[in-house]
Amino acid sequence: MQVLSAAAVALFALAAAGDIARRRIPNPLVLALAFAGLARLGLAAWGGASPVALGIDIAAALAIFAAGAGLFAAGLLGGGDAKLLGAGSLWLGAEGTGAFLMVTVLAGGLLALVFLALRLIRRGGPETALPYGVAIAAGGILTTLGFA
Repeated sequence: MQVLSAAAVALFALAAAGDIARRRIPNPLVLALAFAGLARLGLAAWGGASPVALGIDIAAALAIFAAGAGLFAAGLLGGGDAKLLGAGSLWLGAEGTGAFLMVTVLAGGLLALVFLALRLIRRGGPETALPYGVAIAAGGILTTLGFA
């Protein structure tokens, strides 16, 4: 499980770096994180987790992805962000999803404040999209490491 956790942290960090550099979260990173989530579910099943608990984990991830897709359709969130939220939820399971979302929202608020401060320092300048993948990655990393 430690190897999967290290891989998930690395994937979240790479997603954040991609979002900062290109304002895109590469699909292979999101897919790899989703596979890590599926591997976690497989290990849990092998360890005797109840099928109901596993189903709840999958349902939670699908619900988070659906909410993210709705925000994407409304123009409020990027497509990569929506996919990263769903994959992150699959990785963390239903039990960790609440903390994941809470830390993501707090990190997103901090990120927005930093962007506003930079705009004030520069006295305007071009508006750029907020790389919300950074906030999602912070939520995923901190929750994976047990800090949330």
